[in-house]
Amino acid sequence: MGMKIVKFDQRKSEMKLEPENFEDLWHLMKIINEGDVVIGRTIRRFRSEGEKGEAGEKKEVTIELQVERAELHKNANILRVMGKILQGTPEEYVQIGSHHTIDFEPGYPYKIRKEHWTSYEMDRLKDAQKSSKRPIVKIIVLDDKLANVATLRSYGMEFDFEIQSRTSKKDDAYEEKSLKYFSEIVKAVSGSKRILMAGPGFTAESLRTFIKNRHPELLKAVTVEHVSTAEKSGIFELVKSGAIRKMIKEDRISTEFEKMEKYAAQAGRDSGLSVKGPEEVREAISYGALGELYVLDEFVRKDPSVMDEAKAKGVEVTVFTSGEEPWKSLKKMGGVVGVLRFKIK
Repeated sequence: MGMKIVKFDQRKSEMKLEPENFEDLWHLMKIINEGDVVIGRTIRRFRSEGEKGEAGEKKEVTIELQVERAELHKNANILRVMGKILQGTPEEYVQIGSHHTIDFEPGYPYKIRKEHWTSYEMDRLKDAQKSSKRPIVKIIVLDDKLANVATLRSYGMEFDFEIQSRTSKKDDAYEEKSLKYFSEIVKAVSGSKRILMAGPGFTAESLRTFIKNRHPELLKAVTVEHVSTAEKSGIFELVKSGAIRKMIKEDRISTEFEKMEKYAAQAGRDSGLSVKGPEEVREAISYGALGELYVLDEFVRKDPSVMDEAKAKGVEVTVFTSGEEPWKSLKKMGGVVGVLRFKIK
């Protein structure tokens, strides 16, 4: 299941929704902004006159909160939204104007009210609804001494852990320790529907043979590729190579790498077919010259107008959200760049 959109009241500009998992909370963090109003159930401590600190009875209340900030807490699986109480029920347990927190958790409904829902925010919600249909990919880069295991989710790459074989070919127990090493790796990826393995030598192929013999039910999930290292950088080498895009049609990080390489190719040869920054991008839009727009999620949240103007002219827009290397590169460039269809200067 993906994000549930229960109801959108256009008159109130209010969305009732229900997150289903951590990825949904991540999407919500990207669209809940300072000044928005969120409505949800929470616990307030009701103190009688004279009671202080931890004294008082805990009461469940429904409150409207004007947002000041939102923080994602991965370990607790919650999105913590903080702000000032505008109103709530039961009224006797709610202190209007005081600061409080609503913890967004999977499986519970909440309402978000905005002055205006931007196209970026609506697109993010659609993306959240689709994201549950995308396969999660387990990625392993390994050699005979080291394996790095990562998980590619819709919101980006998670580095899980490192596994060491603690053996060498000179070791008398090399064969035994190698089988134990492979068993640990398989345990880390068991149950996965997509497994991408790669390495600098033949270890990945040896692991596939091990899986074929010992865990044949996993074999159909396995794809083997080549990378130059078993270190973490090998995972990004794999992403850049397009190997993940062969496995799944939609992959955020691979798309971002691909787009930044396209922009860099034009900028690097000074072709006149690249623009950088809001002013240059807007000028290109006004001439009808902009072909593709690459923009940071942070930039769009603060100023969605550039994206809206581009979309109105039929420009292909890619919003960078991964937080990984291409996202960081775009941030250094000011958060917005474009590739032109024809020169304007």
